[in-house]
Amino acid sequence: FFISLKLKNETKGKLQKQICQVILDHFEKQYATELGDTWTSVRDVLAYPLCWQYAILLNKFSQSAELEDTLSVRGYHPAFQGPLPYLPASLKCYIRRTPGRFPAQKHQAGKLKEYYLLNAASLLPVLALEVKAGENVLDLCAAPGGKSVAILQCASPGQFHCNEYDDLRLRWLKQTMESFIPDPLIKLITVSKLDGRQIGDLKPELYDKVML
Repeated sequence: FFISLKLKNETKGKLQKQICQVILDHFEKQYATELGDTWTSVRDVLAYPLCWQYAILLNKFSQSAELEDTLSVRGYHPAFQGPLPYLPASLKCYIRRTPGRFPAQKHQAGKLKEYYLLNAASLLPVLALEVKAGENVLDLCAAPGGKSVAILQCASPGQFHCNEYDDLRLRWLKQTMESFIPDPLIKLITVSKLDGRQIGDLKPELYDKVML
């Protein structure tokens, strides 16, 4: 009893982390000039990091207008706003300021999921890759599959190779692809269990873009 009471009192005495307004004001002055309109999105990331933790990536292969209406009612908004060098209209990701986890959809054989739950920050390397239709793409450490799914929301690669060396994660990757990618397209995707160091020797100069 005395131990639990002591822990309770110690917890009460701890200060919660708060945003330092002085620093935020300095950032506002500095980076609003440097980044322009993009600063608004960057500021939201700094001020509300948890809102990015539970983002919702929509699946263009199983579109639902009702889902987008539901997200809007619940306070979700597009994660990426303002001018970006590469942002396909088919890539739709939603976040909200209030932290909270949207219910996950269960895997059902033969039925595509409508959305993928992920940390929105994981989409940044996908945007940086700037995949274009017809390019040959390698996702070197692909499991659990969120970035692979995101790449296919952006464009249709000529060849898409998803690799994962770990057995358990490989099964997870295969299930993800089955849950989000329709049959005609999934048959064009290569899923392998290779040591990434060997792929360059096995398929030299094949890929236009590589996700590490």
